[in-house]
Amino acid sequence: MCSRVWFVTDRRISQEYPQVQILRALKQRCAEEDVEFRSLLMDQIVLTISDGQLGLRVEQEMVTSYPQVAVVRVPTPWVQSDSDITVLRHLEKMGCRLINRPQAILNCVNKFWTFQELAGHGVPLPDTFSYGGHDNFRKMIDEAEPLGYPVVVKNARGHRGKAVFLARDKHHLSDLCHLIRHDAPYLFQEYVKESHGRDVRVVLVGGRVIGSMLRCSTDGRMQSNCSLGGVGMMCPLSEQGKQLATQVSNILGMDVCGIDLLQLNDGSFVVCEANANVGFIAFDQACGMDVAGIVADYALSLLPGRLTRKMSLLSVVSSASETSSEPEVCSVPGGGGGSLPEAVCNMSVGSTSSESDPELAEPSRSSPRQASVPALPDLSGLPGLSGLPDPAYNFNTLLANEIKLLTE
Repeated sequence: MCSRVWFVTDRRISQEYPQVQILRALKQRCAEEDVEFRSLLMDQIVLTISDGQLGLRVEQEMVTSYPQVAVVRVPTPWVQSDSDITVLRHLEKMGCRLINRPQAILNCVNKFWTFQELAGHGVPLPDTFSYGGHDNFRKMIDEAEPLGYPVVVKNARGHRGKAVFLARDKHHLSDLCHLIRHDAPYLFQEYVKESHGRDVRVVLVGGRVIGSMLRCSTDGRMQSNCSLGGVGMMCPLSEQGKQLATQVSNILGMDVCGIDLLQLNDGSFVVCEANANVGFIAFDQACGMDVAGIVADYALSLLPGRLTRKMSLLSVVSSASETSSEPEVCSVPGGGGGSLPEAVCNMSVGSTSSESDPELAEPSRSSPRQASVPALPDLSGLPGLSGLPDPAYNFNTLLANEIKLLTE
């Protein structure tokens, strides 16, 4: 075997659903395709430079077969450029194609860095301020006044909807200054009132939209993260929404990502956040998909000599996604102010955020190769969802059939 694929992740998140599923899918695909596969944790890798050449050691042995493609899953809120990114840079310098690349990951480590990358490209963004210095939150009480009130306040490295506040006025901001931790800068953002308590999570693989999910808060709070009790359901996405998500993914240089969009009253979207280490347990449930399988297929398509398969694969994913999307805007079933149906509320999951969180990890009781998505509730009778395809539709069956045709 001459083709080699690695899976590299962090020990702290290695037993969470996305990592377990990607490991399962990569093992399976590599076995089927006669591709050499290896899974490693970040802290197992030793970087070397000997005789002027880059090298690797694992468990006190020199690595002689380097990966051509490596799928990377690191907890972006905790990424340190002088450790995690150093490992990824080393692999990339050795000619390994990483999914995602180090710079793409760094673009999403800090929420303001993400907006800095997107600014100037015609991407619709909420007006956003931040600051220099280690502890200058207080000065922003006056500086952020042009954004108006209420104003959204976010920790630049926050995740899973944590450390996000809606400040009512200056006095509220002053109170927050005494209560919050100042271990990372905060950003101050224009409040998009019409999207309060809901957003659209768009997942992309290889620069193509594979599906979209409407996330809604169930307790009136601004954040819609499922880890905070929000619920998710498959949602048709307008062409403008798909184009915007694709544009953001391309600008940030990401192969696999989740883009969160806020919807305005006219049906258009603005970008809320971008996630390089996107979680997808609720997404798999809501959309009846196997994101890990699609990621694994994409990774193998990047191996040398598989360009034709790659293009066909992306075409099939895009086609399947478009079949499940209509040129409509997302809406809360039953109207903007109505309560969510009980069947949808039962889809609330505690591990679907943009980033992984070891405190909330729920390791699968089955083996990694057998781990599966929990049963999806029947949504066929819910108002507003009658035009959607069967949630159990298996995109990977379509992908497998296409690949089979290519190789026969």
